[in-house]
Amino acid sequence: MRGLTTMLADFPDRLVVTALPAVRSKATGVDVILYDTLVLHLGDGSDLEHLLHGTDAEVLIFSRDMRPDLRVRAYSLGARAWVSMSVHAGDLVHSIEQTAAREPLDEQHDRLGTVAGLTTREVEVLSLIALGLSNKAITAKLVLSPNTLKSHVRQIYRKIEVVTRGQAISWAITHGFAPSSPEASESGASVGARMITEETPAEQQSDPAERAPGSGREPGVG
Repeated sequence: MRGLTTMLADFPDRLVVTALPAVRSKATGVDVILYDTLVLHLGDGSDLEHLLHGTDAEVLIFSRDMRPDLRVRAYSLGARAWVSMSVHAGDLVHSIEQTAAREPLDEQHDRLGTVAGLTTREVEVLSLIALGLSNKAITAKLVLSPNTLKSHVRQIYRKIEVVTRGQAISWAITHGFAPSSPEASESGASVGARMITEETPAEQQSDPAERAPGSGREPGVG
């Protein structure tokens, strides 16, 4: 993600950034991994499962505003934190720091939600409805009771002015849930970040991506 790396380059005193060397990277020394949800549209999610369960890093989902369905899929695989792709650089760094500290992120709102006054949870429910999931499957993925889900569905239908599931799916597709084109993605699925602390050796505060090839040191994050 060249654009993301450039975006975070203005904060060398707070983190060091590098692209992970491979999809199955062990992410050694990485505090936080930023994962672009578009890759879930292009793949089967096994790379995200590896990053979530096969590394010691925290994973922060980089969510495309018009594809909340992909973020919901990331959550179903075990992700616990997300940040909007439209966030300002300073706010993104703050979210990365909160994720590294395993603190809950500040409240966020979906751009899609503002179209019809949907809450973030309602957008997540509608995303799964648009994917064709049953109510039983949705309650399992979002850890909701059947009655709570029914309440969300009623509110969604009222806000988007539909009365059937088919109409709700049609509304979702026409309001941004259609697949993005692969060309919209930058190269690379993940970016790693290592937080700068007083204990961080000075030689590790430079961009690991700039180290000479063959140095034998796995790129860190920052």
